Amino acid sequence: MLMITCWGTRGSIPVSGSQFENHGGSTTCIEIQALVPEPTGPARIIIDGGTGLATMANSSTDVLDEALFLQTHVHWDHIQGYPFFSPFFRPGARFDFLSVSREGQTLEEVLRGQMRRPLFPVALPDLPAELNFGQLARRGVRRIGGWEIEWTELCHPSGSTGFRLSYAGHTVVFSGDVEVQMDSRAELVELARGADLLIMDAQYFPDEYEERQGFGHSTPIDAVEVAIEAGVQKLLMTHHHPTHDDRRLQEKVKIAQKHARRNGARYLQVDNARDEMECIIGLSGAGHRVAGGLQ
Repeated sequence: MLMITCWGTRGSIPVSGSQFENHGGSTTCIEIQALVPEPTGPARIIIDGGTGLATMANSSTDVLDEALFLQTHVHWDHIQGYPFFSPFFRPGARFDFLSVSREGQTLEEVLRGQMRRPLFPVALPDLPAELNFGQLARRGVRRIGGWEIEWTELCHPSGSTGFRLSYAGHTVVFSGDVEVQMDSRAELVELARGADLLIMDAQYFPDEYEERQGFGHSTPIDAVEVAIEAGVQKLLMTHHHPTHDDRRLQEKVKIAQKHARRNGARYLQVDNARDEMECIIGLSGAGHRVAGGLQ
């Protein structure tokens, strides 16, 4: 079984206020846990280190002393939480990182630049935890313990990596930031083929997208069409625009669900990702369970 927790689902900047209460305001961070982990390989994979990463550390009842981080790209909203992830300050903790280099810089180089004076009082090399950084090619497949990790580059300024994580016969796909109307739709469809769950960027409403072509993001219509073509069971739309409050985001769900019905995909379950939403894939006797969203 896999448990997916959406700790941060906003794009650009974190937001707060009563109008954002149902969806939350933290930037991108997704946690995937193997509930019956193998002795080798990570039990926990974390995708991106937005401000939701700090929320995860503060909310978890587990001792977070080991995980594999996968980084889609290094735009600010996807790395804001790293300096405030308290387990990095714990001696004996170990964290591994895999990512594609961006504009000639590795993830380690980017985080070193972020965590240095006068920008931050603690330098990355001075953290008590052990941090190990590895580089990925632009696309590939790798087995780590019981996990099969597949990834490919998708359309976004300076690039972004989409990840497919499979474990014990169940699969979740995270698109990262992607603009499928510009390029890489076919690549994302193939990456998501037959997945139990697709978590996809759908930042802009269709009318907003007309003025934001080239910004690197997709629409709910795009997300539904990718999900239908890939044959996924469930779709969570994410990377919500910081100006979209709960009322506006519910409109997005209605647009997506209506488009799915019009295209004969009544089977497709569609919802917004919400901060601290949990989804269990492979629950015996129930198939899937989601808290705070898809039912």
